[in-house]
Amino acid sequence: MIAGLQTAPMLAGFDGSGYAVEIDLTPLGAYQLLNLPLHNLAKTVIAPDHIMGSGWAANATEQLAAALSWSRRWQILDALLARRLGAGALPSPAAVQAWSLLRERGGAVSLRELTRATGLGQRRIQQLLREHIGLPPQALSRIVRFHRALTVASTGPDSLVDLASRAGYHDQSHMNRDFRALSGKTPGELLHLMRRRPAGHSRGHIQSFNDFGLPTPSNRSA
Repeated sequence: MIAGLQTAPMLAGFDGSGYAVEIDLTPLGAYQLLNLPLHNLAKTVIAPDHIMGSGWAANATEQLAAALSWSRRWQILDALLARRLGAGALPSPAAVQAWSLLRERGGAVSLRELTRATGLGQRRIQQLLREHIGLPPQALSRIVRFHRALTVASTGPDSLVDLASRAGYHDQSHMNRDFRALSGKTPGELLHLMRRRPAGHSRGHIQSFNDFGLPTPSNRSA
């Protein structure tokens, strides 16, 4: 499946056991790789063949299943994706600038600030972000701020009040509302998941949530 940016929690799973590969793309990387306006993927999940071409998923699955090692599987995926990436359109410089500013500021950027930074009108900025990222600026700000909070949480805040302040929320109740809306869980519940030890048979580990490569805020303001 291919999933775009979501503004509500989504639960996925399947019966039985199996192996899977998950590929996380930056929004601008997805724009170039998938070669379509990303608002078509926002808040939805679709079959890869609808974008990558008929039979793409079956062909990729067969190749991955036949490979004898994970290093070979990564090579197969690199080859499959690189062919498509080379044919994709490059992102608009203004969209890159606006998205970079949203990431650098942890979502704390107004539409007016985005227009000043890019020199474009508000309507054009909204169109560019919907096309290149998938959602309008206000929704993107909420999602980036949420991910900033998860990044801050991995540094060990003193309390939920401290977490809300360092993540850029107006107050703890504001943070609670956004966490519920975007994840279906409270900040405390997500902190518990982040700190949970992996299962005894797992060879992996629990890693910090930081899907957008956000800068980690310092523990204390200067």
